Amino acid sequence: MNERDTRDAEPVLRARLEALGAQRWLELAGVQLAWFRGMAWLARGEGFVAPPRPVGELDEALQRSGADLDSEEALAEVMDLVEWVTGARVVRTREHLHFLTLDQPGPEVIHSGTVGARGLARWEAPRRDARGLVFYANLWRADGADFVCLRVDRSSRALSVEVVDEGWFEIAARLG
Repeated sequence: MNERDTRDAEPVLRARLEALGAQRWLELAGVQLAWFRGMAWLARGEGFVAPPRPVGELDEALQRSGADLDSEEALAEVMDLVEWVTGARVVRTREHLHFLTLDQPGPEVIHSGTVGARGLARWEAPRRDARGLVFYANLWRADGADFVCLRVDRSSRALSVEVVDEGWFEIAARLG
């Protein structure tokens, strides 16, 4: 991660960052983010918007970015963007996937869920292929989260989401 001080930004960007009150900023996969109140705020229009943001807004930002997504570094940056901007939890390892399948008992747990059989069967490690980037995540929605496959097209940088399993995975963590 290449965080920069607000003073090091070009004048127009510096003014936008200062209007927000941000002290640091960074660029991931060509998308600008401002660090403010412990969160990564997405550059949008003349300012920055607070997370979590809908996937569609991140999709628009990626498409405008012009970034080259043909590297392992780009894959890591896009996964970080998805987590920071949308609030999703990217599943980077099989161990992380299995953590999602276990009931996590404790006094704060009201519900516990599991990734379904489709999610377990479909999951694969994050990868680059001839068409772009592919990875899996738990993506929040109003009443829980869905286990999804995210794809970023290498040439257009379009982000698409395919729901693999619907459910309320991790809802207990949000209630605690």
